[in-house]
Amino acid sequence: MKVTYQGVIGCFSSMVCERCFPDAVHRSCITFGEAMRAVSSGEADLAVIPVENSTAGRVTEVYGILPEAGLSIVGETFLPIHYTLMMPTKLVRGLPPQNLSDEGLLEWKRSRPTQEELDQAVSRIAEVRSHPQGLAQCRKFIERVLPNARRRDAWDTAGAARDLALEPVQNVAVLAPAGALRYGMTGLMENVEDMAGNTTRFLFLRKNPTTPDEIKSSSVITTLVFKTKHTAGALVGALDVFRRHNLNMTKLETYMTGVHHSEPVFYVDIAVNLFDETGKKAMEELKEATLFVQSLGTYDASPARTDKSGFLPL
Repeated sequence: MKVTYQGVIGCFSSMVCERCFPDAVHRSCITFGEAMRAVSSGEADLAVIPVENSTAGRVTEVYGILPEAGLSIVGETFLPIHYTLMMPTKLVRGLPPQNLSDEGLLEWKRSRPTQEELDQAVSRIAEVRSHPQGLAQCRKFIERVLPNARRRDAWDTAGAARDLALEPVQNVAVLAPAGALRYGMTGLMENVEDMAGNTTRFLFLRKNPTTPDEIKSSSVITTLVFKTKHTAGALVGALDVFRRHNLNMTKLETYMTGVHHSEPVFYVDIAVNLFDETGKKAMEELKEATLFVQSLGTYDASPARTDKSGFLPL
């Protein structure tokens, strides 16, 4: 089995691949689109894609790609997210003390920096880099600890660490998973995310949708995208379908499409199984109440859905 993800080894998506698909071949990609296209083309069997975070909200880029990717959501999982503030190891401590013997110098290089050295490194930080989601999830920390540091978007959390380690720049740090320490980085401060319980939801995407036999749980989610007329009450009419069938929504988001951004599109997660009679009837009525409906997948809800995770249980 081949699984793709956006980022490099050590990023959060790669952690999900290792945890959920330990026996698969994992392939890193530069962009979310590249990871999905590898599945569409048959080069990979599954893509692991982050879709939303309990602190920073949706991954906007993914929302724009999903409906056009031609893939189906076949599962979800949740990963606790922790960030480490880190710097290239060679830039944390500066020069070794003078007059050290060869043995003393070797011991100094092998030793972990003192807390004073770590604090001094933090005080020198003039720029902090991470994926936009990382910067958003650590916004209050940056404002409190690094108020004068520039913020610079990077294409990936762990990728930012790897790139900085390859071309070290004085007084620049990154916010990345602890797994990115493997690239020759030293952690300055751990667990610097703003919110306790910071969690990201990941979707599993493949070419073929789930079959009725693959649904194993009584808690099932269907993800839909639908379009309504841009008129008063159009959305209410569509949502009333869910009310009539007593279907709970765990997510409702909107974004505008069209040349003049005049066509509202709604993305919803609903506690419904499209393979049963209630689901089939609800879909028929929703199609009548909207201009367009697209199912992105029906799949088992993760048992990790709880109020404490920031994602509503079904």
